[in-house]
Amino acid sequence: MDALLASGRDDIPECQESDFRAAAGKFASGVTVVTTRNGCEVYGKTVSAFGSLSLDPLMVSVSIGRLSPLVAAILKAEVFAVSVLRHDQQQVSRHFSTRGNGRAIGAFPSVGTEKAVTGAPVISGCLSYFDCRLENVVGGGDHAIIIGRVAAAAGGDGKPLLYFDGDYREIRSTAPVAGVPAH
Repeated sequence: MDALLASGRDDIPECQESDFRAAAGKFASGVTVVTTRNGCEVYGKTVSAFGSLSLDPLMVSVSIGRLSPLVAAILKAEVFAVSVLRHDQQQVSRHFSTRGNGRAIGAFPSVGTEKAVTGAPVISGCLSYFDCRLENVVGGGDHAIIIGRVAAAAGGDGKPLLYFDGDYREIRSTAPVAGVPAH
């Protein structure tokens, strides 16, 4: 695999950033808040680049701007939680996407949290969560790809908060679409 990655193709042009942004905006993603606790300080950030990575062992990944204080805090604490937000938690997403709101002493002043296993804060009332031990960090351009081994996870009832085409969205119906097989 490394040999494949090392070969490169110089004859393929690079995509323009404006085209990339336009295309990426058409991908609907769930909205999460990634958090950690480092001593008495708590850190959090709204993140849409999240995915389940492995079933054996159980792992997830998140992509966070490498210069974010959250990355340094996760590296030091070696634990983090991913809270998947419900459709009615837009204010939580906005809170953690606002500069200056992602770091606090003791607890976040306007967002309730709970502890699962690692001590990283889990957003109260979230749709689901993954409480993780840091497994690895991989560079990805201007982002760090944080890989976590899941220590605890849980999910509840409700609809997810989605982000699509520059705005928050929600699923209006949970009924299956005719002709589309359920998995």
